[in-house]
Amino acid sequence: MIEPDRVLRPLREAEQAIDQLDTYESPAVLTEALRATWHAVDRSLRTLLRSDASAPDSIRMTAMSPEQMPADAVMQELRRRDLVSLELAGRVHELRQALARAETVGARPADADNARDLVRCVNEDVHSSARRAMHPQESAVHAEVAGAPAGPGAAADRASSTVGGGRGERVRPLVLAAAAAVVLIAAAVAVFVAGGDSAMDRGIAAFEADRPDEAEPHFRAALEQDADNITARLYLGRILRTGERYEEAADVLRDAAARAPDDAAVRRELGYLFLDLNSPQSAAAQFRRAVEIDSADRLNWLGLVDALNRTGDSAAAAEWLSRAPAAAR
Repeated sequence: MIEPDRVLRPLREAEQAIDQLDTYESPAVLTEALRATWHAVDRSLRTLLRSDASAPDSIRMTAMSPEQMPADAVMQELRRRDLVSLELAGRVHELRQALARAETVGARPADADNARDLVRCVNEDVHSSARRAMHPQESAVHAEVAGAPAGPGAAADRASSTVGGGRGERVRPLVLAAAAAVVLIAAAVAVFVAGGDSAMDRGIAAFEADRPDEAEPHFRAALEQDADNITARLYLGRILRTGERYEEAADVLRDAAARAPDDAAVRRELGYLFLDLNSPQSAAAQFRRAVEIDSADRLNWLGLVDALNRTGDSAAAAEWLSRAPAAAR
């Protein structure tokens, strides 16, 4: 049973160090605050994994031991079980990089910002996982969403007219936000990919080098190794979508939604797919679900407001924008 108070105890015990993320007076003090924050986060995440009653005994028995289960393996298991978000995984990656960099060139103010956001993510994800564990029926695929990808499949025969002259009109700031999401996904994967020659490694390297045709088979190979690798499905779905292979993208993302119904990144990618298919109402439904799952991520709000504007419902768009976090506004 996931008990938030017990899982989050390391963060409470490290509150004084975490407060120094705001009050530090030198790079050395900030580095120590970052290190203490990481140790507390790592301990909480390990406790979360041990608390998952559905995890095999072999995992629960070793979750608390850094020697038997490195941090990368902990994050892989947490993501596999949908206990933490991609945002959290990406921020873990950033904090660990910051600590490594601090040993040589010192910590930066941006590192403190990321660490504070990571603490927020841990608190939110732990409480979210606890709620889902208590009410498993809420984790089932929502009726609207379960059938959502069928829309793109049926609408794919309209894609050619959608993509033609209208594609230039869709080049908006939201595209930059979508690109930022790709970076976040890549950072999240880097947390748990072991070694430097896995299918995921090769796929990510090719994707970031703008070689989607080369990246695609690597992500498919990763899915053959682990059908529940939601990150691989997100990469693959994005490659197929941007390559205008909409029916294939719909199939991949439908599967991702079935396996991870409460993953905001999956909902967001479905929203982008519907926008590409000129179905803003369906896109708005997906972005709205993403906001419900993760209201702190500005990308979810940006997608929702953009989709509502495209439906012509500017009043609804303005109302949602007024409720959005400051970063999105």
